[in-house]
Amino acid sequence: MQRILTILIMLTLGLTGFSQTEDEISVDSLVVDEEMITYIETPPKFHGGEDSLWCFIENNLDFKILNNSNSQGKVLVFFEIDTTGKVINIQTNPDYTQRLEWLVNDSLIENEIKRVIKHLPDWEPGLQRNKPIRVQYTLPIKIPYTDYKCKTIDNLTTTYWKVDEYAQFRFKGEKETKESIEKFIGVNCIWPSQDDCIGKVYVRVIINEKGELSDFVILRGLDGCRGFNEEALRLVRLMPNWKPAEINGKPVKSYTVIPISFILR
Repeated sequence: MQRILTILIMLTLGLTGFSQTEDEISVDSLVVDEEMITYIETPPKFHGGEDSLWCFIENNLDFKILNNSNSQGKVLVFFEIDTTGKVINIQTNPDYTQRLEWLVNDSLIENEIKRVIKHLPDWEPGLQRNKPIRVQYTLPIKIPYTDYKCKTIDNLTTTYWKVDEYAQFRFKGEKETKESIEKFIGVNCIWPSQDDCIGKVYVRVIINEKGELSDFVILRGLDGCRGFNEEALRLVRLMPNWKPAEINGKPVKSYTVIPISFILR
């Protein structure tokens, strides 16, 4: 009988029973025909590396689906990379992870993540003793999705998710972006309606190399509240220029998610 080696590579953070150090991948031991495999010689590799993987995922996800709920936590997506490098057997939040309190169980969100993972291009397969092996891979997807990981610096026209220095906003003497946004809202907000609503509207924008804002998109809104989404968009459009994001000390065009909080004081 042909021997098939299946290696588990767990890249998830905070999942009980698995671990990952900062500089190396921890591989769970697995007994195969009485042979103990404690590590993988050559892990599977996405063409272009980890940054290209996250850029593919983030450029294809529909963030309106991921961020259009009140869920907070993580979706765990498991998939296998077979001996030819193809992505197969995609699962989200399998049964044995359901004990995790921070797990987000939302069929719309899970199906959107599966859709994108299903379209991943082929990888370079993992190798053991110079032979391709099937490998299981795990990615945690944080919900709401605001912690962007894509950082591609080979194209100067790219709009970046991940940068060395994130875009910053300063308003009326405040020294931090969060406090500056809150003060700006306090000075300029017009309460939208008589609806008894409180909460946050998340607006994604592009901030160019000059700090100018454009391409305003609501990622998560207060859809049951009259006028709140519209007021959030008005406030963001009203903002003066930001200090642009930087990569290698140079200003770049970047995505930024601005939370607009509606709070009764």
